[in-house]
Amino acid sequence: MIFNGINNQSVEFKVVNYQFPALRDKDYDGNWLTIYLNVKSEFGDWQVTDPLLLTWEIEDLIEWLMILSRNEKPEYLHQEFIEPNLSFHLLSDSNNAIKEIKILFQLECVPKNVDGDKEYFVIFEANNEELKRIAEDLEKELEKYPIKR
Repeated sequence: MIFNGINNQSVEFKVVNYQFPALRDKDYDGNWLTIYLNVKSEFGDWQVTDPLLLTWEIEDLIEWLMILSRNEKPEYLHQEFIEPNLSFHLLSDSNNAIKEIKILFQLECVPKNVDGDKEYFVIFEANNEELKRIAEDLEKELEKYPIKR
């Protein structure tokens, strides 16, 4: 799935596999997902494939996007995860017809050989229908990699 950012920026987001596909651990290790990101931004273009999110963290992101798609105020204005590589920040009011969201990249998700003090991000705008579609696309990605319980 692709987050289409402003100024022709984009973030392709794809769940590649479990980090440890054969592991049956029901807590953390069995639920880490390797994520592929293809970023085209004002800071340059780069790709990352790394275990970035847990299965239930993607579920939380889906729910957060669905809440925004209903013009409801989420409990948190941002979605941060255990590994601080990737986060989503609501920049606009949750009632706005068009929501503005910043995808922030840190640590393993920034381009190689770059200034570590610089902030790397893509801002995308989406209306309620687009947010719902993004959430549904993420659900389809996650269907292939259910939470190991």
